[in-house]
Amino acid sequence: MTSHIITLELPENIYIRLQHAARATKQSLNDMLLRAIQTGSPPGWEDVPAEFQADLAALDRMDDR
Repeated sequence: MTSHIITLELPENIYIRLQHAARATKQSLNDMLLRAIQTGSPPGWEDVPAEFQADLAALDRMDDR
C-alpha cells in the first residue's frame, strides 16, 4: 500500500485527547489517528455490490437536513 504524508492542524483539545488515548492503548499517535480516520470514513465503493452502487450514490448526494 502506498503511503502519503499530510500536514493536519488540530485544535489542542483534540490533539491532547488523541494523545492520551494513544498512550492508554499503547499505540503511536499515528496509529491512533489512522484508526480514527478509518472508523469515520465512508466505506469504499469497491466493497459494495454493483447492484447497490447507484442507490448509494443517490444517498450520498442527499442533504442531511
